Amino acid sequence: MSIADNYKFLEHVAERNSNAKSFDNWQQINSHTIITMARKFLVENNISVRKVPLKTIHAFITDSALESLKKQQQRWAILLANAVTYQNPCKQHLTLVKILRDASLEEVELLHHLKKHSFIEYETSRVWIKLKAVEQWALEVLNCSGIDIEIIIENLYMKRLIEVDESEEEIRIAPLGMHFIVECETPFGIK
Repeated sequence: MSIADNYKFLEHVAERNSNAKSFDNWQQINSHTIITMARKFLVENNISVRKVPLKTIHAFITDSALESLKKQQQRWAILLANAVTYQNPCKQHLTLVKILRDASLEEVELLHHLKKHSFIEYETSRVWIKLKAVEQWALEVLNCSGIDIEIIIENLYMKRLIEVDESEEEIRIAPLGMHFIVECETPFGIK
């Protein structure tokens, strides 16, 4: 098989934006889509922006360019908008970029589910949820297999995005996971 054959195979199996004319420009289109969405959030809501380190901008451009799923692209756009929002007290977006870059759609969806069900009002008001209930939710809503769910939960635990109780029967979102989801959920300053 030739390099061209392998290239055609990758074009066939890669999940990418349908607007891409070729495999060559799909990353540029993804980056453009995400930056456009972030700018739209900021402009439509008249949100003041701040300067951020060049390495943070570089990470956003290079890492978000690999994202072809619309739901994840929206999360990238919100994270970028929040990174440059003047009144946002968080300045650790480079860390959050790395988390989003490495996260699967299912991992982020599970974190979002945990935020909705284990976070009450304040960061200290996190309640434990039965692991079996979370696994059942993931089976039904995320259409994951049992092994997928085990991998997702272990991965989120290793990244310190979730906490598991001593009995290993209950889980909850960790402070870092909570902060990550909040920064990817709604542009800062929009109610």
